[in-house]
Amino acid sequence: MRRLPLLAALLLASFLLPAQGLKREDVQKDVRLAASWFAGHRYDAPAEAPKAPKGFKPFNISTYARHGARLYSKEDLYEHMHRLMTDAGAAGKLTPLGKELLDRSEAVYHQVRGRSYDLTAYGQQQHREVADRIWKAWRPVFRHRHTIEARSTQTNRTILSMAAAMDEYRRLDSRLHIRFDASAADMGVLNPTSKYNPRAQERDWSRSFEADTARWNPAFNKLWNENLDPQSYFGRFFTDPSVVLKEFKTWVNAARMFYFYLAFSETLGEDASLMYLMNPDDAWKAWECENFRMYSCCGATPLYHGRNWALEEALLRDFIKYWKEDMQGDVAARLRFGHDYKISGTLVLLDAEGWGHSAGDPRNVKEIYDFGNMPMASTLLFALYRNRKGEVLVRCSLDEAPVRFPIPCYTDSRGRTHDGFYRWSDFTSHCEARLAIADKILETT
Repeated sequence: MRRLPLLAALLLASFLLPAQGLKREDVQKDVRLAASWFAGHRYDAPAEAPKAPKGFKPFNISTYARHGARLYSKEDLYEHMHRLMTDAGAAGKLTPLGKELLDRSEAVYHQVRGRSYDLTAYGQQQHREVADRIWKAWRPVFRHRHTIEARSTQTNRTILSMAAAMDEYRRLDSRLHIRFDASAADMGVLNPTSKYNPRAQERDWSRSFEADTARWNPAFNKLWNENLDPQSYFGRFFTDPSVVLKEFKTWVNAARMFYFYLAFSETLGEDASLMYLMNPDDAWKAWECENFRMYSCCGATPLYHGRNWALEEALLRDFIKYWKEDMQGDVAARLRFGHDYKISGTLVLLDAEGWGHSAGDPRNVKEIYDFGNMPMASTLLFALYRNRKGEVLVRCSLDEAPVRFPIPCYTDSRGRTHDGFYRWSDFTSHCEARLAIADKILETT
C-alpha cells in the first residue's frame, strides 16, 4: 500500500477551526450528553428555513438521514444484563443504585427481549418529527412542487424510518405525490462501504472497519484500559464488582456493555433513559473511548489513508446527479435513509468545516471530533435556491445547523456576503475537486 503524502497534506491543510469534541464539563452538567450518537436530536429551535438572499427562493431539497432510534445491535446484550442484574439481586449483591437499575430494567425487558437493531416506536416518532419540521420550514418548496422521491437501504430500521416519514408527509399534504423504494440496486450508493459498491473491496466494508482486527483496535483497547477503574465503575451498582465477569469476558468488555446498555435506553424515549445512573466522569471517559472508535471508522483518521471516507464519493455523485436533474421538473425533495457512517464520511469528503481534522494520538480525538453530531434520525440537508435570473445557490445543514465549506460565500450586488450560501458553480467545482481527491485515494491505496 502506497502512502499519499500529497493527499494527506491536502486533507490536513483544511482551514483551522474550533474543536468539535464533547467537553467533560458539559457531561458533568448533563450526563445524558455522553449517550452521544445513541440519543435523539433535541429540536429546541422553531422549524424555519434560513433567510435567503433577496430575490432567491428555495425550489428543491435533498437529504441523507440516519435511521431513527434503534435497539442495540446484538440481542444477547439484553439477556446478559437481565441475568447479571437478577442473579446479583437474588444474591444480595446490588447497591441501592443497582436495585434501581434492576427495577428500571425489568420494566422495559419485554420491549427489548429478542430484538436487535430494531427501530423503536420512539425512532418512528423521530422521523415523523423530522418530516414535520422539514415540511414547515420548506413550505415554498412544497407549495410549487409536489413530488417526493425517497430511497432507503435494505434494513428494517431504515425502511421503517422512511415509511414513518412518508406517512407524515401524506398526513401533512394530501397533494404530495410520494414514491419510495428500498432496492439492492441503490445499496452501493446509499451504503458505499458495503459489498454492493464495486469500488469497495472486502477490507472496506463497514464490518472490516468495526472488527476486532481493525487497525484502531490496539489503541482503542489501550485507551479503555487507561480510562477504566473497575471498582469505581461497577461499585456504584454492585457490592462485589467482580460479579460482572460471570457474564462478560473482561472488565473492558463489561464496561462497554454497561455503557451501551445505559446509552441505548435513550432509544426507547427520553422518559426511559437510564443514563442518569452513570457517574458523569465514567460516562465521559466511556464516550471518549467509543468516540475514538467511531472516528477511526468514518472520520479523517490517518489509519486508512482516506479510504474510509473516500468511498462516500458514490453518495456525493448521487446528490450531484439528481441536483442537475431537479433543476427542472416537479421533484420537491429527494430523501435518502441510511446510516450515521455515511453522514460523517460525506462531510469529511466535502471538507466541511470541523470535519477534516486528523489526529494520530487517540487522546487528541476528543478535541476534534464528536460522533454525537449524528444522533438518531440525524439529517443532512442540501437546499437549492434560484432567482429570476436563473442563478442558483446551495445551502447545507446538519440537523438544522449550517454546514460551511472552504469556498467563498455568495456576495450580492450590494457587496453583502451571505454566510452559508454558495454559488452553484463554486459549490459543484468544490465537489468535483474533492471527488478527484477521493478517486486518487481509491486508485492508489
